[in-house]
Amino acid sequence: MFRPMIAAFALMAGLSPAPAQQPARSPDADPTFVEPKDTAHRHCAGSCVKSGSLQWYCRADQTCSLDCGTAPPKRHCHDPKP
Repeated sequence: MFRPMIAAFALMAGLSPAPAQQPARSPDADPTFVEPKDTAHRHCAGSCVKSGSLQWYCRADQTCSLDCGTAPPKRHCHDPKP
């Protein structure tokens, strides 16, 4: 009895039953999976529930991020903001 009423109120309020997803911020450069020996770099690590622990490398001035919402998880390197 209450379930149809809740759905009706959600539709009137403009809510959708599916969760809203934020678009993933696009990476500025591809990550490296082999540690660079001749240049400064950032060691990045993260973990996802299904994939476990992941490691990758970015340039020293970049930030790292991990997107566990994709299969396989995406590892990103982002350039600094100006």
